[in-house]
Amino acid sequence: MPLAAALLAIAALAAPPPPRWRLGLVTPRKRFPTVLSVAGAAVVAVMLPPTVLLATAALAATLVTRRRRRHRDRVRDRAGQTLAAALETLVGELRVGAHPVRAFAIAAGEADGLIGVALRAVAARAVLGADVGAGLRALAASTSVPAQWERLAVCWQLAADHGLAMAALIRAAQRDIVERQRFAARVQASLAGARATATILAGLPLLGVLLGELIGARPVAFLLGGGAGGWLLIVGTVLVCAGLVWSDRITDGLLT
Repeated sequence: MPLAAALLAIAALAAPPPPRWRLGLVTPRKRFPTVLSVAGAAVVAVMLPPTVLLATAALAATLVTRRRRRHRDRVRDRAGQTLAAALETLVGELRVGAHPVRAFAIAAGEADGLIGVALRAVAARAVLGADVGAGLRALAASTSVPAQWERLAVCWQLAADHGLAMAALIRAAQRDIVERQRFAARVQASLAGARATATILAGLPLLGVLLGELIGARPVAFLLGGGAGGWLLIVGTVLVCAGLVWSDRITDGLLT
């Protein structure tokens, strides 16, 4: 029973929203997630021994961290794709002779989300006669793709200081972003097998516990009963979580 309660709590924390909500087909009404989460956490805390509670907390923290990292990666990929498309529009406008301020405004109108907001801010800054390069660098710190905005700042500065063709410089920056996106996609595809292997290896201890239950060794009662079994549960859970975090750091290092 304690193990079932712990697994249910972890599943509730890691569960994604319904598909209709994610697709925007239904506007979610106000729910009571905070009250339910607090009540569930209180019930679990009362039912579980301290050692099991610590192990559950370590596992839940690791799962939540990995989920946030995957979400951050998806946001960064979408931002890079949106910025590349906006720069494609910007280059097209510059090549037909549009003023850079006008070109930025048109690109901002066709971009979605934070990229469009950022481009509109750049266009407004240019209209007011402010330093656009400094504005681009300031935007870099608040976006998920700071390196791309830094390159745009460099391109604008080169064009302003040395009279170089801005269309050619922006085009080079756009091609660089596209190639980096393609490279990251290829690396992620090649690392899919390694990530799956790491996840399977992390789940092997659970398989061992289940096999122990099948042969009558009763490892679940030993691990959840506190004492030496509880401390072994904590050590094992921490080692599994450390293995997952380490494998994520290795794979992330290959993408940078």
